[in-house]
Amino acid sequence: MSFMPQRPQTAPMRAAQEPTAPSSYVDILYDHGAYLRKYSVIGNQRIDGRSVAIVGAGAAGLLAAYQLLQLGANVVIYEATDRAGGRLNTIYPIAGQAAAFEMGAMRVPPCEQLFSYYTDLFGVKAGGQFPDPGQVNTRIIYRNQAYDWAAHSAPPAIFNNVNIAWNALATQLAEITPYLTNPTPESLQIAQTMWQKWVFDAQSALGPEQGYSGISFYQALVQAFVENYQQYGLSKPWSANDFELFGALGVGSGGFGPLYSVNFAEIARLIINGLESNQKFYPAGMDMLVQGFLNSCPDPNRPNLSIRNCINFNCTVTRVKALDCSSDPVLLTVNSQDVQFESAILATTNRAMQIDMNLTDGSTFVLPQSTNSGLRQLHLMNSSKLFVLTKTRFWQGTNLPYNIQSDTLVRGLYCLDYYPGLPEGLGVVLISYTWGDDSTKLLAISDPNERLGILLRSIENSAGDFVQALLPQIMPDFTRMIDWQTVPHFYGAFKLNQAGQDVYNQQLYTQFLRGGPVYIAGDSIGWCGGWIESALQTGMNAACAVVQQFNGPQAMFPNSPMTQSQSPFQYGPPLNP
Repeated sequence: MSFMPQRPQTAPMRAAQEPTAPSSYVDILYDHGAYLRKYSVIGNQRIDGRSVAIVGAGAAGLLAAYQLLQLGANVVIYEATDRAGGRLNTIYPIAGQAAAFEMGAMRVPPCEQLFSYYTDLFGVKAGGQFPDPGQVNTRIIYRNQAYDWAAHSAPPAIFNNVNIAWNALATQLAEITPYLTNPTPESLQIAQTMWQKWVFDAQSALGPEQGYSGISFYQALVQAFVENYQQYGLSKPWSANDFELFGALGVGSGGFGPLYSVNFAEIARLIINGLESNQKFYPAGMDMLVQGFLNSCPDPNRPNLSIRNCINFNCTVTRVKALDCSSDPVLLTVNSQDVQFESAILATTNRAMQIDMNLTDGSTFVLPQSTNSGLRQLHLMNSSKLFVLTKTRFWQGTNLPYNIQSDTLVRGLYCLDYYPGLPEGLGVVLISYTWGDDSTKLLAISDPNERLGILLRSIENSAGDFVQALLPQIMPDFTRMIDWQTVPHFYGAFKLNQAGQDVYNQQLYTQFLRGGPVYIAGDSIGWCGGWIESALQTGMNAACAVVQQFNGPQAMFPNSPMTQSQSPFQYGPPLNP
């Protein structure tokens, strides 16, 4: 029996002229962007003077601060590091030069509706298509052989079998996408029915056939392209070589072999939500969104109060406690000092909540044990990047690849142009963007230039022309790298659920609906970890919950985020509370 998607015969398709980017993510069935576009503020009553602590000055914390300041709250932000932005982390290696190293988020698809709302508000502009595989001249290295792939053409012939199969499956997955675009109650009901059937079918026999949430990415590919290969345009099942080829080619933005262990629902939602489609490049740097928030003064009644003025840097929260009092019921221990607030939003990674704050493992608890289990259990993926600065954009106007995908240590290489349209300007090459086990391989190599030499050595046999052109261009004093697993207060790069973990994710995402005075937010709390939109959605959810805590449901406009369902889907056997 196969759980792979079948298109419903009676479901009406949306009008062809409507935009293709979803407005609602499939696990949420709610359009945060539409609410803001209609009202611009999250509530219809002010909360002047109410004290709110926000732990973490990343995307979730900054957005929550902005929305609460708009309504008059007294917001204090505690940031454990010396900078704002979290994994929005742009480094400009030479002051005054546009060239940038994006150590965290670096590409944004049009489906990120809240991101678009705030970049429009702050005047942050995209600069065209991100140089993903196949969007620019690409070279794929497989078993030490080089295969060149011209921009906007079909992948090399050796990848035909995996490309045909994946495109067929992705097309089936994307049948839900139109129902999430400019959604109506009727279209969302159709999407809900389809997604529930796919993630978990309680009527099916026990086993993988119960749905995407209980099966790994690799198992799903086996079921589709080995057990049911003829349904996907194949004349024979995938071989072991095909799985290896697909691990190098990927699903649109790079090789996904390191993700074979995550649950298939995580991969499916990338496709359904449009997160792998038409990813945009921001040549001014992702830090422009951070600066937009920091420099803003959201409250017209306090025109000189910027978010920047609300942040306390190098302040680590080590304890969160709910007190039995009506005035300031939240106690935070910050740098060994106790501070009380009326409400608090914890906008950090799930690992930081466990490791730094001891939120899940202490003697007193502010969250239910099922929520604590989610914070403990959800899988946080490691990721590594290494950047070099080059004297020129040497690859332009040549036959060199602008993107290299490989099964070597390098995995993903990207040539980035931060001076679009200008003849002169420095170049930036992201030498290696790796995930999971491919990132772990590199952790013991702590010197950036030593790691650079090892990485280039791994591709010089198959991309010697590129390496030889690159070497004299490198400005060695500016080589920078990051391993997110080793960064204090982060402990990883992005959340990707493993089989059986979606039930925990639902506990985390909907925590804001179950009452405060402590709320959790961040991309590892949302449904699409590693994407800015997940952080922004959860930050907005938490801010709305704070407003409702103070002023009641009547303080919200109709169809607010507080109207979301606590359990729109069943992802597996229910958790004990």
